[in-house]
Amino acid sequence: MTLGATAMPPQAYVAFCERQPLDCGSDAGQVIAAAARADADRAALSALMSPHQLAAAAVSAPAAISEPDPHLTKASWAWPTELLAPAAEPLEAVVRRADIVTSVAFVDPATEAHAAQEAGPPAMTPELWSKLNRINDRVNRAILERTDLDTYGTTDYWTTPLEDGQRYGDCEDFVLEKQRALIAAGVPRRALNIALVTTSRGEGHAVLLVSTRAGDFVLDNMSAWVTPWRQAPYRWRQRQVNGDAFAWAMIEDPTRAPAPAAAEPAMAKPKDLLIASLR
Repeated sequence: MTLGATAMPPQAYVAFCERQPLDCGSDAGQVIAAAARADADRAALSALMSPHQLAAAAVSAPAAISEPDPHLTKASWAWPTELLAPAAEPLEAVVRRADIVTSVAFVDPATEAHAAQEAGPPAMTPELWSKLNRINDRVNRAILERTDLDTYGTTDYWTTPLEDGQRYGDCEDFVLEKQRALIAAGVPRRALNIALVTTSRGEGHAVLLVSTRAGDFVLDNMSAWVTPWRQAPYRWRQRQVNGDAFAWAMIEDPTRAPAPAAAEPAMAKPKDLLIASLR
C-alpha cells in the first residue's frame, strides 16, 4: 500500500481520543496534548478553506450502511497456506512518501538494528490469522448496526459501544472495538491502523487494517472474512500510520493509471526529409 501526503485525522476520532485517551495510546497526557494540537491544526486549515471545501470535508466521514455490500464474499475460512512462506516483496505497509516528521537520535548501529526489528510488523502466523478472524467475527456479531443519528442524535460520533455497555454502533465503532480487542490479545498497536474508504455504492466507510510482514489485511463489519487489502472492493482514501492515533496519510489508488508522459516529437530521418522536399 503506497501512502501519499499527510492527512488530518477525522475530527470525530480526535474527539473520541479526547474522551478516551487510553484507547488512542498508552500515555493519556500525550494523547490529550496531541489531540489539542490536531484540533488547532484543523482550525487553522479550516480558516484557509472555502465554504465549498468545508462542505466537501463535512460529508467525507464514514457512513453507516444498512445492508452488506454484495461484492464482499469469500470462498472459505481456510488458513491461506501461501502466507506461511516469506513475502516475496518488501513490506507494503512502509510509508514511502508520507510527510511525517519523526525525531532523530544517534544510537549504536547494533541497537538501532535490534530496535528496528522489534518495531517491525508482526509475522502472519496461523495463530495471528485465527486471532484476527475470531475477533473480527465476535465483534461483528456483538454489535447491531445503527446510525449515530439514531443512537446519539448526531451524525458522526466515534465510540466503543461494547466498552460503554451499548449494543449499537456503526462502522467506526466496530473498528475501535476490534482495535481494542486485538491490543488486549497481544497484537501491537503499531500494526493496527484505521482506514477510511469509499464503497462501491459511493458511501464513506471505515475498516481496520492489520499490517503484517505478509502485507495489510482488512477487518470489516461488512464481511465475516479477513481479506488482503487489495481484495477488498473499496476505493482507499486515507489511513493511520504505524498505529499512531494522529499520524494519518492519504492512500494512493492502486487502480489509477499513471498520467501518460508527453510524447516527444519524432526526429525525421534525412531520407524522409529528402522525399518530402520532392513532393
